[in-house]
Amino acid sequence: MASIHFDKNSWMIDGNRVFIKSAAVHYFRLPRAEWDELLDKVKKAGCNCIETYIPWNWHEETEGVWDFANDKDLEAFLKKCEQRNLYVILRPGPYICAEWDFGGLPWWLSSKENMKYRCYHEPFLHYVDRYFDELVPRILPHLITNTGTVIMVQVENEFQALGKPDKKYMEYLRDGLITRGINVPLVTCYGGVEGAVEFRNFWSHASEHAKILDERFGGQPKGVLEFWIGWFEQWGGSKANQKTASMLEKALFELLMEGFTAINYYMFFGGTNFDHWGGRTIGEHTFMITSYDYDAPLTEYLQETPKYKVIKRVHSFIDWVEPILTNPSTMDVCSHLPDGFQGKTLQNKAGSITFLANLKSERAIQKLYSDDRHQLIITVEPDGILPIVKNMKAGKIAGKTVKISALTAYSTGFSNNSGIVYHETGQQSSLVLQVKDLDELTISCPFPQRYEKHSNGELHFTLFHGSKPQVISINDRKNECFEILVYDRESMEKNNEIINSKAEKQIEFPLSDWYRAPENPDFSLSKKSVKPLDFSSFGQWSGYLSYTAQFESAESCQKVLILPRIEDPARVFLNNEYIGLVNDLGAASIELPIEKGKNSIRLLVQNMGRYNFTQALGEPKGVSESPSLDGQVVDLLDNWKVEGIGKTHSLRNIPDIEGRISLLLEFVNDQSFDKAIIVGEGLHRIRVNNGAPLMLATNETAWNRFDAPYGVAEVSHLLNDGFNEFEFDGQGLKGISKLKLYLYKEANQIENWTIQSAALLNEPKDWQKIDHIFTKDKVEPCWYKTAFSTSLQSIDAVKVKIRLDGLSKGTFWVNDFCLGRYWQIGPQEEYKIPASILKQENELIIYDEEGCSPEQVKIEVI
Repeated sequence: MASIHFDKNSWMIDGNRVFIKSAAVHYFRLPRAEWDELLDKVKKAGCNCIETYIPWNWHEETEGVWDFANDKDLEAFLKKCEQRNLYVILRPGPYICAEWDFGGLPWWLSSKENMKYRCYHEPFLHYVDRYFDELVPRILPHLITNTGTVIMVQVENEFQALGKPDKKYMEYLRDGLITRGINVPLVTCYGGVEGAVEFRNFWSHASEHAKILDERFGGQPKGVLEFWIGWFEQWGGSKANQKTASMLEKALFELLMEGFTAINYYMFFGGTNFDHWGGRTIGEHTFMITSYDYDAPLTEYLQETPKYKVIKRVHSFIDWVEPILTNPSTMDVCSHLPDGFQGKTLQNKAGSITFLANLKSERAIQKLYSDDRHQLIITVEPDGILPIVKNMKAGKIAGKTVKISALTAYSTGFSNNSGIVYHETGQQSSLVLQVKDLDELTISCPFPQRYEKHSNGELHFTLFHGSKPQVISINDRKNECFEILVYDRESMEKNNEIINSKAEKQIEFPLSDWYRAPENPDFSLSKKSVKPLDFSSFGQWSGYLSYTAQFESAESCQKVLILPRIEDPARVFLNNEYIGLVNDLGAASIELPIEKGKNSIRLLVQNMGRYNFTQALGEPKGVSESPSLDGQVVDLLDNWKVEGIGKTHSLRNIPDIEGRISLLLEFVNDQSFDKAIIVGEGLHRIRVNNGAPLMLATNETAWNRFDAPYGVAEVSHLLNDGFNEFEFDGQGLKGISKLKLYLYKEANQIENWTIQSAALLNEPKDWQKIDHIFTKDKVEPCWYKTAFSTSLQSIDAVKVKIRLDGLSKGTFWVNDFCLGRYWQIGPQEEYKIPASILKQENELIIYDEEGCSPEQVKIEVI
């Protein structure tokens, strides 16, 4: 058994100080067949730890039915970490966020009456206890205090990130883990529960986070549990590749400068949201795409990126100077620096590191004097950080210690009598070595390197970092050699680059004949209800639901259909004709060309993911209130006045507000609407006719409280016939993007709905071969099927992707494995097919909401 402890400087395992270099990976976002490759590449990058969430809902999809087998075998994953001597940080929740459906909570919890989440609510805690009772015994054998490598367990996740206090809840979870046998350190991030080590989650401003940790959590080591080196992506959003490799390197040196000794890269490998497991975060359309690549050091296909190379280099440096980083005797701010520089020095008896930051927007080149008055060449990139190492042991020659008196280049460290230093192309740096008996040594320093011998036993090298790598050799009489390899950054990266020959040309798997089948819903799975049922009320966790109803009209006309509660995009069909895609959420509207007599309406809804980050967990997915005919939508963004006087203003650009002065807007309800819904984003509070303030920011209250838990507020009880006034407190806000009022009459609501599962892979299908390229003449959901052969010797070693160009939106399967949602609105264009699910002969099935042609679909090996 091993032990783990900590003090204010670092973590200590079996009495040895350890710098935690952790890779965030999610075992649930890649098949088990890829775990070995993933962990080997994590290890090769110099990481000594794995961090992973545990998604409760993935292991208990059906209430009371637990699944820890095959791809869900958590213990097998932990054993693979143990085999590689990788420490593990476990984050079991019960809430995990992770851009994962419902933040890891089981969907069926939302079918429980009056359920409350993430608080001291006994019905919720009853199910949490059942989860812990099932999970914790599986973790215990893998604790480092037993025979495993789990060194920390997190309590909840980012609990106070949205300012939600519930001390009793956090203490209950903490005590529940301890009483079940968890005896390694407990940790939190934005949790702040007594007895747990507090981490921070961030990407930048390391000094501010260090200050918070020092002031609020003294005696604990500083760590970042989610170092956001990439970001997630959402359907219809931009590519999230704004954080470059060079930015990552600087951010890492900032962490080292501020004394952080535990770093968890979120994400080191992101993976894939297979099936319908991607979640939804704050904002109207922030549904997660199927890829969770995260612009991480390892791509979704486990390929190394420039970020991987940066981390590998910095890790080598950390390993070299670990004794200084993990136990500095002093941390001093540098004084007497030239203008535009800031610095901090960490030192102890093992040596010192000065992190020198260039605050200017241009490269800074200086000649500074070291403590012994030797001139050093300092080059720091714009807005960059250079670690200057001094008085550090580097090896031995002729039985005597070689010490680095000063180094002003980047380094991956020195060991086994050799070291690597590098800097920007064309720049100079200084290296000062302390070596005894210099006259007995032979020095080889090819041009353009230069060196000087000093009487105090120092060798002072002026290094030139050109495009051609060079070697400095120091040999004794027995030909024992001490070598220094000098690179520029570009050649350093090329030297470590792994060439993937498969990436030079792509192999395409030809697709055989295509077959098409119309949608054939299974009516045996339908339910009747006066109003539409959301997914949880229907009893289905995700996928598709179809809502159908009939209504009568005395005439043919155009009418506005109001959907008072909808939380996913919906395809609308009237009398078997496609009307359009409803893409507004919260509430929505669409104009219908109604026929005289009986009309049939159908809403096709794909569950695009439950909230994973908000205090308002548990929104009703799909459609959950009866739509109404002949409604009205009023955009409330414009024509506001400060205290009702003067010029009008738009909430898109809110004027500066003095004190608590409000903006006012008048509206006349001249059609006697008796039902009203407000949908908005980013508002602190809004009043209707002097009623209680409505909070349209996401909060914890319930739908029937009229307090807008999801940016939606039902305000029928506040609506007047005739004159109405809205009051908005815009203090501190610069602008909002949405504020709409949906009006309708209860008497015009469509009732008596049939709700049924749709897009089921196993439902009967009437397949017809497609003999020619067809032109879509109408929008109608349909199925496509084709086959392909892999024709490769070892399919397990390849990386396979599929492009779904030309299709619209839907779901797809290969060999009955659901690969996820697709939606051809960007930013995702390619989708991963795990090699482990492939055979010599394979079947691809696609469900497309519009019935677009699959002729452009391609499967490729990369």
